[in-house]
Amino acid sequence: MANTLPNPQVDAVDQDQAFLQRLSTLYRDAVSGGGPQLFQDTLDAAIESVNGARGFLALVQHEMGQLTVMCTSGPGWTDDQAKRKLYLDEVTRSGITGHVALTGEPYSTGDAESDPFYLRYFADTRSEIAVPIIGMQGETCGVINIESDRANAFDTHDCAHLMAIAQAAATAIGVDGFRARESALVEIGTRLASTLDVDKLMKRVVEIGASALQFEDCSVFLLDEQTDHLVLHASRGALSERAGEAAYRVGEGLTGWVAEHAAPIRLEDPRCDPRWLGRYTEMEPEEMGAFLAVPILSRDKVLGVLRVLRRKSNAPWFPNRFTDTDERVLSVIAGQVGAAVANARNFQRLVRAERMAAWGELSAKSAHMIGNRTFALKGDLNEMEHLVHELCSGSERGEILALVESMNRGIERLEEILKEFRDFVMATQLALSETDINALIHEVVAETFPKRSKVKLELQLGTGLPALSCDQSKLKRAFGELVENAVSFQPDGGTLRISSRLLDEENLAELRLAPSRTYVEVSFEDEGPGVMQEIKERIFRPFFTSRVKGMGLGLSIVKGVVEAHQGVLREVGTEGEGAKFLIFLPVMEN
Repeated sequence: MANTLPNPQVDAVDQDQAFLQRLSTLYRDAVSGGGPQLFQDTLDAAIESVNGARGFLALVQHEMGQLTVMCTSGPGWTDDQAKRKLYLDEVTRSGITGHVALTGEPYSTGDAESDPFYLRYFADTRSEIAVPIIGMQGETCGVINIESDRANAFDTHDCAHLMAIAQAAATAIGVDGFRARESALVEIGTRLASTLDVDKLMKRVVEIGASALQFEDCSVFLLDEQTDHLVLHASRGALSERAGEAAYRVGEGLTGWVAEHAAPIRLEDPRCDPRWLGRYTEMEPEEMGAFLAVPILSRDKVLGVLRVLRRKSNAPWFPNRFTDTDERVLSVIAGQVGAAVANARNFQRLVRAERMAAWGELSAKSAHMIGNRTFALKGDLNEMEHLVHELCSGSERGEILALVESMNRGIERLEEILKEFRDFVMATQLALSETDINALIHEVVAETFPKRSKVKLELQLGTGLPALSCDQSKLKRAFGELVENAVSFQPDGGTLRISSRLLDEENLAELRLAPSRTYVEVSFEDEGPGVMQEIKERIFRPFFTSRVKGMGLGLSIVKGVVEAHQGVLREVGTEGEGAKFLIFLPVMEN
C-alpha cells in the first residue's frame, strides 16, 4: 500500500473550519448571555487558535483607571497573579497589556526580552500578543493577552483570529449592558405605574438609574410653575439632604438651560462649560467627571430635568464619558418620568375636584342652614333695637345699642365668610361663554377699584385680542381679588398696572407654555412690598394668609378659577419691589 503524505493545505482548511465553528459558538453564547463562563471560553479559544502557552483576559475599569483580570488559562498562574489588577500608568503603561488598552490597537512581539513594553511575569515567555476588546462606541472594554515560549510565535494571521475572538467578547459585554438597561427600564416603568406618589417615584428612579445604568449619581428636578424654579425632588448621596430646598431658576446653570431649551446636555467636564454654576453638586467639584442631563417632557411641556454624573477617571487618558446610548436611555427614562408625573398630577387634580364637589355639596347645605339662622338673628336684632328705643333711655340705651351694633357686624362677617367659602368650592364649576377679556377687565375695575384711592391705576390693554371661552362671573371674582389685594398692600399710595396681550411663539417658549395652544396674558402688577421668596410656594394654598383679615382663600380661589379655565397662574414679582401676578388663558379654538 502506498504511503499517504500529509497535505498542509487540507490541514489549514480543517483548522479554519474548526476555528469558524468555535467562533460561531462563542457568538451564539455571547448573544444568549454567557456570563463569566463566556470570558473563560473566549480565552481558551484564543489560546488554542494561536497555539499559545498561557493567557489572560482583563476588562477595563474606566473610573478606576485600571485593568482587572477576569480569567486566566495555561500553566504557571498563581492566585495572586490570577487576581491582579493592572494600574495603568501613562509612562510604563503596565506592559503590553496596558499599551493595548490605552491605544486600542493590537500589539505583538517575537522577542519579549528586548521589547520596550514587556513586563516579565513568566521566565519562559519569548513571544507575546495582545488585542483590544472594542465596545459598541469604539471604546476599549478589555484586552486578551496570549504568551508563548517560542520566539516569533505570532503573525498577522494570528492577530486576525484574536481580533475576531475579541469581538465575540465585546458582543457579550454589549448584550449584558443592553439587558441591564432593559431590565432597569422595565423596573422603572413598573414602579412608575404602581404608585401616584411623585416623591416616592423620583427616589426609586434615581436608585435604579444610578445602579443599573452605571451612573455614580442621579438627580431629579421638577418644575414648580408658581415659583418658576426647578426644585430637587430626589438624589443620591449628600445632595439628597437638600431635596425640596435646592432649586434653579429656569435658564440658570446647566440644569436650568436644559429646561429652558427642552434639549439635552452631554459634557466630559461640566466645570469647563460657561453655563456651569456648581451651586448644587452631587459630589465634590474636583471629583466630577462626565455630566448628562435631559429634559422631562409631557405633551411638549417641560416638567423638569433628569441629570446624571460620573466621577472623574483616575486615568485622565481613559475618559469616563457618557455615550449616545446613555443619552438615549436617559431620555427614555425621562419620558417615563414625565408621563408618570403628569399622570400623578392629573390624579391629584381629579381628587381635588371631587373633594371640592363634596365640599360644595356640604357647604351648600351648611350655608342654607346657617343662612336661615343668620336671617332669623338679624330679624331678632332689629326687633331688639326697636324695643330698646321704646323701653330704654339714657346711658342704658346707648350701651345696649352698641352691643346690638357689634352683633350685627359679627353676623355680617359670618355672611362674608360663607360667601368666601362658597366662592372657593364653586371656583371650578364654570358656565362658559364667549368673552372679550378687555371689556371684562374694564368691568372689574369699575366695580372693585376705589373711586378715591391713593393708588394710581394704569391700564395697558392690547388691541385686537381674540375671544376667550370663560365664565365671566368667576373671572371677575378672580380679577377683583387681585385688584383688592394690590390696593390693600399699598395703603400709602402706589401704582396698579393691569395689562393684556396676545402671546407669540417666542413668548410661549420663554414662558414654557404649550406651543400647540394660543394664550392671552393678563398681568396685575403693583408697587407694594411684594411676596417674600420663602412664602411664594404657599400663597396659593387654601387658608394661608399674611393678613389679619380674611380666611386665606382669596388667592386659592384665583388659582382654582384660572386652572379650571385650563390656564396658568404665576407670581413673578420681586420682594421689596411689588407683586406681579401673570394669568395665561387659552384662546377659543375654531
